[in-house]
Amino acid sequence: MSALQKYTIIVESTQPPNILLGQNIGGAVVTELKQEKIELVSAAYLAARYSISVDTVRRKLASINQGTEGKSLYNPILADNLLKSGTGNKRGRKRVN
Repeated sequence: MSALQKYTIIVESTQPPNILLGQNIGGAVVTELKQEKIELVSAAYLAARYSISVDTVRRKLASINQGTEGKSLYNPILADNLLKSGTGNKRGRKRVN
């Protein structure tokens, strides 16, 4: 008799997947479903990921800071949306062609 092996599939989505316990997927039976808590990330991690300074990260994400003043922690999904938006302040007058 062979022993059962456990396989883990990670799915990231804004909505929960349409998978039910006991459902047969690809020859395997779903026995457990659980949602992981989103871990907070530091300003240094975001600065390295987006190639910007830590001070810039703290200034742009001050509204979603969930840590203390010395230890800034951010939700990675919200931080990604704010840092990728690219709505920076344009300085100076428009260029004349």
